[in-house]
Amino acid sequence: MNDHKNESAQWSQENGYEFHSESEGVISEGARSLDIFRRAEGFRDHVLGVHRNRPFEILDVMVSEHGVDGYFFVWRTIILIPTTGLDLPNFDLMPRRETGGVNFLGIKGLDLKVNPLAPPDERQMVDAFNKNYSLFAGGAFEAMEASIKSADHLVPSLSDVATICKPSVLRFLSTTVTGFIEVQDGYLAIRAPETRIIRPGVSDTILKGRERESLLNVANDLLDVLANAASEAPLRALTLENTFNPRQLLGGIIGAAIGFFLGFFLGFPLLFLIGKKFFLLIPVLALGGAALGNWIGKRLMRSK
Repeated sequence: MNDHKNESAQWSQENGYEFHSESEGVISEGARSLDIFRRAEGFRDHVLGVHRNRPFEILDVMVSEHGVDGYFFVWRTIILIPTTGLDLPNFDLMPRRETGGVNFLGIKGLDLKVNPLAPPDERQMVDAFNKNYSLFAGGAFEAMEASIKSADHLVPSLSDVATICKPSVLRFLSTTVTGFIEVQDGYLAIRAPETRIIRPGVSDTILKGRERESLLNVANDLLDVLANAASEAPLRALTLENTFNPRQLLGGIIGAAIGFFLGFFLGFPLLFLIGKKFFLLIPVLALGGAALGNWIGKRLMRSK
């Protein structure tokens, strides 16, 4: 048994939780369809119990990722808690530090804006939230699908999502560090923050033993804040706008592809003119062309 299994098993035993070193996945009915488990290919260190009067499951989930050298597997710790008694819309909160590829395509979720004349503390709170998270009504996958199909009924309305954008919720999320957060169909799932453990070629995000309790407390704190926010007045100056534009996304993809190939083929004549010692200039030009093409493509489609 590995050290992390020893620690997780010991932590479970100390707290009276149920522990399974091998697992077939979460046992909560309906939870396996959550986006956070969409690409799951393996499970381990599965703990079940009750914490702060809420049942929970926490486990390590294996997913495949694509890297420079091909596909590889990473493990991520995820906690799952039912949102029983809370009337919450479906939504995803994606940490901006983990959404480089999504942001590159121009997919930024809902844009939270506050009136410039609002009190300074409210502006700072909204700015901090926007800096930390991207909010997707209905879920990131569902929001993009609905935007492409122009089917607003597939996702909650902006007014529905506004019910969770209360001062206490924004304040909590602006100061709390978590990974991906998903609320779907009566469940809250939170993934541990990235870069907890790093190895060459593989980036695991796992919590072991007592470290798992920190994520468990964050999840329960968030549910407490959401429960208390039900009777809280929203920020009067806060507005939400859907920033996703399918045409802009398409323009960015096409522009990036054209820019990549132009930069790539431009590098070959420069290679003969400058010399082989500048061979690395080719991928730099290709990537630079892709970034420039993406930027131009999105702005051309934005004006349409």
